[in-house]
Amino acid sequence: MKIAKLAVIFVLIFSVKGVAQQVGRVSAGVDVGTGIKENAWAPSIMYHQELSLNHFPWFRVGWGVRGSGYYANRSDLAPKNTSMSGDTLKFGKVTTNTISFLIGANIRVWKFDIGANTDLVGLTFGAKRTGLYSQTQLPVEGKGYEFYNMPISSTPTTFSAAPLLLNNQNGQSELYVRFWVTDRVGLKLGYVHGRVAYTAAQKLYNDQTIFSKTYGLPYAAISFPLYN
Repeated sequence: MKIAKLAVIFVLIFSVKGVAQQVGRVSAGVDVGTGIKENAWAPSIMYHQELSLNHFPWFRVGWGVRGSGYYANRSDLAPKNTSMSGDTLKFGKVTTNTISFLIGANIRVWKFDIGANTDLVGLTFGAKRTGLYSQTQLPVEGKGYEFYNMPISSTPTTFSAAPLLLNNQNGQSELYVRFWVTDRVGLKLGYVHGRVAYTAAQKLYNDQTIFSKTYGLPYAAISFPLYN
């Protein structure tokens, strides 16, 4: 058992040493911008850090922290199984604020960074909203039946993970091109793909409590390098 533990420690040490020998330049920066579209906007501030390898200096992997919001007027949110039930929560306004940890990657070509990032986990808070609970199909009597066409108190879903892949989550992903105008400032243009989710105060049809939808917004930001 002791020999096995020592073997694992030595493997970890030499693995870290091997990776360290491959490490090239580490860079970091801050992006401040917003996605915006008709009746919706999604401001954000993101700290990001990238690592390039000696053998591939043009390719960078990274991680960061993003503070983001999504503010929109009329929004229809649906549960995961909406294709079966046709249920929706109709909001006159939604407001969410999220702090998230993200991962990303980009390719450096001359003064351009071409890349993508996505939230892994995040915490969301926002104002309590009332949504009208409705159904596109004829409602079926049973659990939640009494709430149809009634206002339902709801709040943003607090904890989220992998919103790019999973329903009922809050968070964002980006596709972008960043152009470094000078060594101290850059312009970032891209597209934000996000998801907004609210949790209802009551269990509705089929025990559904979380309703969500995806959104897409063109995005622009100013970038500031911290070190490169």
